[in-house]
Amino acid sequence: MTTLLFYKNVVALDRNQHAALKLKPADSLDFAGHATSLPIVIGEFAEVARQSPIAFLRVENGDLVPVALTGLPGGRNLYVDDDGKWTAPYIPAFVRRYPFVFAETGEDQLTLCVDRDFEGFNEAEGEPLFDAAGEPAAPIQGALEMLTEFQRQNILTRQFVQHLEEAGILMEAQASAALNDGRNFTLQGLLVVDEAKLREIPEDTLKAWFATGELGLIYAHLLSLGNLLELLRRQPAPSGLAN
Repeated sequence: MTTLLFYKNVVALDRNQHAALKLKPADSLDFAGHATSLPIVIGEFAEVARQSPIAFLRVENGDLVPVALTGLPGGRNLYVDDDGKWTAPYIPAFVRRYPFVFAETGEDQLTLCVDRDFEGFNEAEGEPLFDAAGEPAAPIQGALEMLTEFQRQNILTRQFVQHLEEAGILMEAQASAALNDGRNFTLQGLLVVDEAKLREIPEDTLKAWFATGELGLIYAHLLSLGNLLELLRRQPAPSGLAN
């Protein structure tokens, strides 16, 4: 899994080079149609847990990232329909922030970037990215506000995951299910909290996790795993099995 996912041509936003650029909001979320797992931050756990399984995955740089599972590896995002509409109440921030993204360009330095291949960028219609004086207009201001909060949450999320790793309570898991139509599915490569090891955590640590809210995040994750069957049920049946 790469943390760029559907970002294809990421470039730094430049007030001179992109002075005439306008943004037309996307009519479709089909750009996320093949993202079968989406990175999330701790502020999203409660919303995501109501509709999607939450697991932990290793990304290319070795970091462990909490993700909302939205499909089977190599398949489609089962929460994006044929019209490009999101079919669950909550859209993860990783999707909502597109086509904007922060890039680390130095120690403690972030640069606002965009996916230049986003079809909503043009110079004819939409909302200007910069005003007549070359200052950031509403789309950029909104993106900066959202990305700044996402970055703040991301730092807290890394700390949370680090605590789980240090406590040694994560385990590799395989989720298998057999549907009524005879299809069998298996999800591999997932890390989840081992409830048996969680019960062995020292009381002082549990109290600290309760005080910081991390214990609640753990239980949101565990409860979310009950959505695995619903995820598999969203998988379209082959034409020969269709009702």
